[in-house]
Amino acid sequence: MRAMAVGAALALSLAACASAPEVPRDLLAEAEGVEENTPLGGEALGQRRRDLVRAQGDMVDFQVTLEGMQERKDRSGLILFSGFLDAYLGTYLDPLLRNEWQSRHPELAGVDATLRLVKAELLMHMRDTRRMQETLDEIGRRFAGRGDMLVEYPVGQQATLSKALELLRDRKWRG
Repeated sequence: MRAMAVGAALALSLAACASAPEVPRDLLAEAEGVEENTPLGGEALGQRRRDLVRAQGDMVDFQVTLEGMQERKDRSGLILFSGFLDAYLGTYLDPLLRNEWQSRHPELAGVDATLRLVKAELLMHMRDTRRMQETLDEIGRRFAGRGDMLVEYPVGQQATLSKALELLRDRKWRG
């Protein structure tokens, strides 16, 4: 009887430890707002730039993989890889691109715009024209009045943002 009582007490204490406390949503919203309005400087700015450049490299690699699968007509591979890409975009890339200030920052704006253009092209290859158009609209909104800014698009070349957007819009329906 005593062993059962000790076992029950132990089970209850473990169950109490296993439950996670809920964080109120209003606290989470405030934390996002603080990050949104806090431009970085020094080493943190350099780290953000490295994160953006690394994500751009990842996106270019994903695009090459996707194009290869399309050329081989690997339908099952495309379906699986598209699922991975959706998860990557939602988990890593979209939070990285969420902040407005980096689109206005002189040291990050070009990298930020290039990464968004590469994202739009990847969405085009995934045949997700709705999300591609949303990305193009977001680029137009964030970089309004800065069409002469140089970006690295098409990948490996430089063009103005206006020319890059024009290229993407022309390719949107051709794939």
